[in-house]
Amino acid sequence: MGAKSVIGFQMARIARGEPELYERWRQELWRLFGDGALKPAVHGEFALEDAAKAHEAIESRSNLGKVVLRP
Repeated sequence: MGAKSVIGFQMARIARGEPELYERWRQELWRLFGDGALKPAVHGEFALEDAAKAHEAIESRSNLGKVVLRP
């Protein structure tokens, strides 16, 4: 039913090649996040002391979302 997938892309490449487009997208993303319309998926939160465990989750590719380190 019109579903879309994004496999991956490089924002840094867009920022270098099309800075005006990058800035427009950046502002829109922060607006959506601020409005609560954009909710990043968080796989897990780790204390800073457990950074090695956080890296293990990323390196094993077991995370299904962001890995967050908390001070």
